[in-house]
Amino acid sequence: MSSTPAPAGYSRAQVILHWLIVALILFQLLVHDGMEEAWRAMRRAGEEGGNPLPHIIVGSAILILAAVRLVIRLRHGAPPHPAGQPAALALLANVVHWGIYALLFMIPISGLVAWFGGVEGAASVHGGPLRLLLIGLVLLHIAGALVQQFVLRSGVLMRMLKPES
Repeated sequence: MSSTPAPAGYSRAQVILHWLIVALILFQLLVHDGMEEAWRAMRRAGEEGGNPLPHIIVGSAILILAAVRLVIRLRHGAPPHPAGQPAALALLANVVHWGIYALLFMIPISGLVAWFGGVEGAASVHGGPLRLLLIGLVLLHIAGALVQQFVLRSGVLMRMLKPES
């Protein structure tokens, strides 16, 4: 265990990676029709249809950026939970954060296994339960940040909007 104190805020790299990954996830959620069409065509024995390349490239970028972000978090740390916050809120925040990290790895990997390995089960979990779980955790994450900022007035949201100096 490191004796280095936890940082007061997130580094510039952590903030940039956070918002870049957010943008890429939004892209994947909003522009995935070409991939679904290409998957269906491939499953029908080699028919042409859809362009999977943007989805594959962006998904791979999310995987790489998530790995970089995780390494930075493990090296730099993360700011502590607000003082006086109930233990249940801190636990929920930790579960949501680490759940999102896990899904940022599981979803792209399952997509790559589905597409390049032709594994139907990987495709099913990729576009189904894993995607829905990510959406749910992200919505919970956003709700938590908004409650922290506007109800509890802890300033937590500002840590991801303004990097630590």
